[in-house]
Amino acid sequence: MEKRAIIAVAISLAILVGYQLLISHYFPSPPPQIDEKRDQKPPETPPPPPAPEAAAPAPTLQRAKPAPAAKSQAAREITVETDDYVALFTSQGARLKSFKLKRYRASVDEKSQPLEMVPTVPGIPYPLGLEISGSTPLSDETVAYSVQGGDQHLSGEQQGRLLFQGQTRDGVILTKELTFSGHGYAIRMQTSASANGTPAVVLTADARPAGPNTDAPFEGLIADVNGKLIREHGDALKAKEWKGNVAWASFGHTYFLFTALPEGNTEQKITVHEIGPAVLMALGPAGTETKAAYTLFIGPKELDILKSMGHELERSIDFGYFAFISIPLLYTMHFFQRFTGSYGLDIILLTVLIKLLLAPLTHKSMASMKQMQKLQPQMERLKEKYKDDKEGLNKEIMELYRRNKVNPFGGCLPMLLQFPVFIGLYNALRTPIELRHAHFLWIKDLSRPDWQSLSFSVPDWWPAVLPAGIPVLTLLMGASMFLQQWMTPSAGDPNQRRMMLMMPLVFTFMFINFPSGLTIYWLVNNLLSIGQQYLINRTQH
Repeated sequence: MEKRAIIAVAISLAILVGYQLLISHYFPSPPPQIDEKRDQKPPETPPPPPAPEAAAPAPTLQRAKPAPAAKSQAAREITVETDDYVALFTSQGARLKSFKLKRYRASVDEKSQPLEMVPTVPGIPYPLGLEISGSTPLSDETVAYSVQGGDQHLSGEQQGRLLFQGQTRDGVILTKELTFSGHGYAIRMQTSASANGTPAVVLTADARPAGPNTDAPFEGLIADVNGKLIREHGDALKAKEWKGNVAWASFGHTYFLFTALPEGNTEQKITVHEIGPAVLMALGPAGTETKAAYTLFIGPKELDILKSMGHELERSIDFGYFAFISIPLLYTMHFFQRFTGSYGLDIILLTVLIKLLLAPLTHKSMASMKQMQKLQPQMERLKEKYKDDKEGLNKEIMELYRRNKVNPFGGCLPMLLQFPVFIGLYNALRTPIELRHAHFLWIKDLSRPDWQSLSFSVPDWWPAVLPAGIPVLTLLMGASMFLQQWMTPSAGDPNQRRMMLMMPLVFTFMFINFPSGLTIYWLVNNLLSIGQQYLINRTQH
């Protein structure tokens, strides 16, 4: 095989291998579905109060007398419902017992329940507890709080408040005051402790690889400390601590976020540790303050919503190194959505737009490969003439290229320039919540592999590597890629061409578990490339 052809093949293989390594590192396959019985069931949400009471302004809260720790009392549950969520609090530890997002389903089934952000799993404490620093950190998990405020049903600009006040066995009076708005996912939380010790708010998460929300797996801790973005998961969460200017600290899931944004300019401290299947994060002032205030965000990782929270919370969405490409493409898709109402059509329009923008590069690449194919007979004659003189052969081949104004790398360089665009588009289609549960044609969820939309039951001996469904879209993509490769001129020997014809098979297996939204992009891009190659083959004989 000619040296330049070997180099071209090596570059192509390097791109393919590097691409697969990058994808497997940053974008692992979704975890398998699990069927896990739980000892505890999520509590039923109490009905909201009558409409006239909901419309009334929230009463001014008075400081409640602390409940003596020695006296046990039945835990009281309070429901706060807004336009976007239903939150359930318990007076036992003044914890958040349930938080359901009304606009997002738990599964692709249209009849499934709203998504639950607080896992009810044995061994996992409820979030929004307080941890009082000291020689021996003190938790309020067993404190029976008294409550000022009842069930609330808020809408629009209405606001409501809950005040929890309790007393530890050591006589420390703790308070938590929460302020809600009828619209949006932000909740303001103020905490205080009456004695020495700084109150830190505690967030909890189910850290198992396949938790309750299998299509939104746990990503780990995401925080902004001193302007630096921190992402930690796995073993790194067993015991770790950060100090500094904390803009926000979160437990992230693929499409959702549970965040605390500290108020004020005091230095903050983040500590994380594991308790069984749970990860606990305590966020509070690093000094000796006895009061702290936070803005909580429990909701979707939607770009505009996160931007409205300030402090660059949108950085919690991992667009990778090519965010400068992904974000404009995402906003372009949002623009198309205003007219189509279908994210499947949006992806097709976005593919056509990208193809038009890159048309000069792809045309140059295809034209260069076609010219190289034309020169192949002359190159073969030169190889025969200079078969014993490699230096002379190289000089003659370069002169042949010069006379015909052909760049031997003209087919590779445009492809390399398109690679960042592909990665940026991949992130734009994989990361945002918009494609979650978005359907198109027979596809039920554009964020999941297309074979899951045509799934079937399989026997126990069925190999785990094979899809339990029919990947129609992926097979069409592979067929279109094979046709494109077959139409592409080859300037190398037959072995190189046969190897290139194997790439569609490799890509087909690689796309089996890719989001169907990305498969739509690749299929449409292949069809457009086939049309472009056909025109070039017709015009350049």
